[in-house]
Amino acid sequence: MKNQREVKAGSYLRTVQQYADHVLRHGKDIYGSASTPLFVDGFHVDTYEPVSWRSGGERWILSNLANQQNLFRTLTGLSKLTGETRYKQAAAEAVKYGLECLRYGKLIYWGGHLSFDLSSKQPVYASDKGPQHELKCHYPFYELMFELDAQETARYIEGLWDSHVRDWSNLEFSRHGKPREREDDDRVWDRSYAGGEVFFTGEGLTFINAGSDLIYAAAQYYRSTGEEAALHWAKRLARRYVETRHSETGMGGYQFSISVLPGVRGDRAIDQFAVQLKDHRVMEATLSVARQIHTITGEVALCRLTLAEVLDSKGAEFGQWAVEDLLAYGKHAYDADTASFHPMLTDGTRLTGLVMEKSGYYGKQGDTLKAVKSDLLQLWAYLKGYRLSSEERLWGWARSMAAGSGLGDIGERPGAQPSLHPGECNDPIGVFALLELYAAAKHQAYLDAACAVGDAIIERRFRKSVFLAEADLAYVKLDAVEPLALLHLAAELTDRCGDIPVYCGGKAFFGAAYDGHGHEIDSSFIYSQKL
Repeated sequence: MKNQREVKAGSYLRTVQQYADHVLRHGKDIYGSASTPLFVDGFHVDTYEPVSWRSGGERWILSNLANQQNLFRTLTGLSKLTGETRYKQAAAEAVKYGLECLRYGKLIYWGGHLSFDLSSKQPVYASDKGPQHELKCHYPFYELMFELDAQETARYIEGLWDSHVRDWSNLEFSRHGKPREREDDDRVWDRSYAGGEVFFTGEGLTFINAGSDLIYAAAQYYRSTGEEAALHWAKRLARRYVETRHSETGMGGYQFSISVLPGVRGDRAIDQFAVQLKDHRVMEATLSVARQIHTITGEVALCRLTLAEVLDSKGAEFGQWAVEDLLAYGKHAYDADTASFHPMLTDGTRLTGLVMEKSGYYGKQGDTLKAVKSDLLQLWAYLKGYRLSSEERLWGWARSMAAGSGLGDIGERPGAQPSLHPGECNDPIGVFALLELYAAAKHQAYLDAACAVGDAIIERRFRKSVFLAEADLAYVKLDAVEPLALLHLAAELTDRCGDIPVYCGGKAFFGAAYDGHGHEIDSSFIYSQKL
């Protein structure tokens, strides 16, 4: 049996190694007046032309370190499993270059609206957003950053909090930030916190997708430095979302403040639904449509559950709060019969089928709010929540989600007569979900199913030495999750799980105005283009 496992693991490693060699051959910076250790964000699958962005008549060759974190995890993990140091070395050189040369004050030119142009060797930013720093569920590979330069990584995280937090007394923050230069002896973590009621009015947009990155960064700061104050701030910010929970349903909101931007707009939910839903307390902090519920029960849940696991007892509250959110949204927003989540008010009112009487942020007049099927990321979150809490209701909802996604029956309880048939599934998140099942109950059927998905990834997505969700896609994004999933499979098969960098469902994007098109997101605008 052991030999068969090693053979299977070897096939996964060879595929990832072939991909990594291809990326090192065609994805490094050879542009402009001088090369750097940086990578392009992506390239054409046939010509290897780098992904570019057109703005103000210029053509940028994008290198966005925040959008390459899974590539760095893959290269680092590959070196660990193969013993070949050149892969991690390539990642380390790129990260060190970023920490030394791509600084925006204490911040870094990376994320949702900032990047680096390899042709001009200059930082660039979205013309329609300005030079705004933004992370939304990116969850960078801080472990490698601290290993390479602990001082500069700590300086970045301090700058991240300092630039985004507008009011430390109540933790009002904005998803956008610019550097704030302060005296070196003015310690970020020594600010005063008062707390107070949530749903206060402010200019910040306290979205949980951006808040989770602040929480993750401060918690990783503590993990690497032992600075207790950073962990206290991470927990204070996480608790702000807990404080938005409805007293009866336990459902929390997507933000904890009421956003009012002078001369721009007020709260978007109030503006669009205050009259239509006048019998309810309606604001952005109490109304969650399907995509926002996905963030709460998917990426953010995985982020907090991961912190609970890596921080052990010091992170217990993160895990508790994540499980409580999964339970509340499972009870009130999830429909097990259709494996779908309904748009909700946190008071428990389902908004599915609501026809909008006024156009606004949530849709146009006449549009209808709809339920959306759960996906594999939410399945993974519910399974991880179950494994860390043993809460049986989470297992029940996960069983429904697995069936709804086509994976089959995970069993009435862990290991109890599962009947899995991954079928056409070749989604790398399916690997993580099934490995989570295997971690919860060491039943061979769960590992076999994970390997079946891994095999399908190689058979259906590995083309031209890169990973493509569809055969005719023109560009490959180097921040692929597929090779990282295969590494986790190989590590499980060889009892080396601790050797692979942690991945908690983060996603990467660059959003900016593109000449002739308006605001676009690279993941859909570029990486969906066909040959």
